[in-house]
Amino acid sequence: MNRNSTNMFYLGIVLCLVCAVAAGIMGSAAAFTKDPIAQAKRKKVADGLRDVLPAFDNDPMKDSRQVGDVRFYQAKKDGKTVGYAAETAVGSGYAGRIEALISFQPDGTIRTFIITKHGETPGLGSNAADRVRRKTLAGLIRGEKTPPGLPPNRILDQYAGHSKSAKDTWKQPWKVKKDGGDADYVTGATISSRAVNELAWKAVCAFEKYLQGDAGSERMKK
Repeated sequence: MNRNSTNMFYLGIVLCLVCAVAAGIMGSAAAFTKDPIAQAKRKKVADGLRDVLPAFDNDPMKDSRQVGDVRFYQAKKDGKTVGYAAETAVGSGYAGRIEALISFQPDGTIRTFIITKHGETPGLGSNAADRVRRKTLAGLIRGEKTPPGLPPNRILDQYAGHSKSAKDTWKQPWKVKKDGGDADYVTGATISSRAVNELAWKAVCAFEKYLQGDAGSERMKK
């Protein structure tokens, strides 16, 4: 083996060692941050459930069930179901993935709707996704108090009261008005508005299956 070959051999060994050490460090870092990341995500969902559901005294995080890729949480008060929430996501936003929590009344109609994560364009797509409490100078001078509840958003709020029932006033499947449906949309942000609509339709379809599963469980108990 000549000198050049020897140098290449040792260089290869050194590179392998460096890669092994780097991989070990990255693996350790991933293991170290795994639990904090999971805890942060759990807290985010728990906070979101308090935003979209009526007052409850159980732990919806424990009263949950998966239907396809949608997770449902059941809220109870004094042992009685007061609402449900669906955690879902779509990848059809203008900037990709959009995540949401959509709550339901016990009768299956949508109660409220929040977007928990998105990357839509500020001032355009964000108008279909963000709930922002806008304050006026006059209001600040008068000392107006912040009203309770979520800030309004005309795109998200239009889904309240709708369901997958055949008696619902919207044509099914739900579409934005630009596509021949009934849902309003943000001009200049049609893609974002379609994604929001897709989230809502996906949630109501999954919720129907969720309730069917509960009905099946009750029949088995009997």
